[in-house]
Amino acid sequence: MSGGVDSSVAAYLLKEKGCDVFGITMLHMENFPGLEKTASDARDVCKQLGIPHYTINNRALFEKNVIKNFICEYEKGRTPNPCVMCNREIKWGQLRLEAIKLGAEYFSTGHYARIEHEKNTGRYILFKAVNQAKDQSYALWRLSQEQLSKTIFPLGELEKQDTRRLAAQAGLHIAEKKESQEICFIPDDDYRRFLRTHGINFQNGPIVTKDGKIVGEHQGIPFYTIGQRKGLGVALGRPVYVTKIDRKNNRIYVGDKSDLLSSGLIADQTNWIAMNEPNAGTQVEARIRYNDPGYPAVLEKITSNGVTVRFFEPRPAVTAGQSAVFYQGERVVGGGIIRKALEGITVQQGEFKHQPYF
Repeated sequence: MSGGVDSSVAAYLLKEKGCDVFGITMLHMENFPGLEKTASDARDVCKQLGIPHYTINNRALFEKNVIKNFICEYEKGRTPNPCVMCNREIKWGQLRLEAIKLGAEYFSTGHYARIEHEKNTGRYILFKAVNQAKDQSYALWRLSQEQLSKTIFPLGELEKQDTRRLAAQAGLHIAEKKESQEICFIPDDDYRRFLRTHGINFQNGPIVTKDGKIVGEHQGIPFYTIGQRKGLGVALGRPVYVTKIDRKNNRIYVGDKSDLLSSGLIADQTNWIAMNEPNAGTQVEARIRYNDPGYPAVLEKITSNGVTVRFFEPRPAVTAGQSAVFYQGERVVGGGIIRKALEGITVQQGEFKHQPYF
């Protein structure tokens, strides 16, 4: 429980269904602004609901598995999604294990997503939330079958206004509490300041065009991401975007919007939810960032730990370090961490035999 509306209403709904519920809150940062308020709000909600509340100190593991990974990825010129790592290693990792020690059989959160058990396959399938604007399935693609089998998402069928209405109906004092910031461990959402204060060694270098012309100076590889337009300090008389990050040579490449287009991607660290492993040629909708609506693509090649994906139309700003998550309709097929964008031709309609949606 984060002390916010969503997790509080999740606990309320489970209690209303007659479940034996307790709340658990993680203390993940030292001297973090608002963390004590978070724990206090969660504790007060549990008191209002008449359920026990526990706090777990997981600062060391959070620092090791989330923050260090976040910093290292930026040092490599990649753009990580810390929520994906946190969900796997912290929430469904240490926090769930601590809840089991306290007697929990199931683990529940305030995420907007759905899980269904398929009798014909025996698999637990992750689905998008009914509320597409709040859908959080993108950040949950790394959950295992065992984790999904013991997870409950009470908010998967709700709209956000319904969640707030239920919080008010229950008399919860957090009913009008504002949404939390994008990255939970960076209170001002300034990741560049965060990287500076965590001792990254920044080295200036050239900003160049694709033909090698130097047009400016960057302030350090970690300060830039693919598709970035603002804050480049480059005046070419037209908008330009970061099109490539060359960490080896400490160069940032810029170009026109068309230079951002890629025909596909290679992802690794794959996890498949809807099946043990998809067949080559399986058609999906691929989301390449959190707010991406998803676009038609083909899983061109499958390996033991990776996948090559080809789009039907070129997609902009495919970014190493982000998650590529694959859907068929509302179902999450699986996902992986983007390793590189691909150049060349896109998939032609009819080139691959269609693998139907489930």
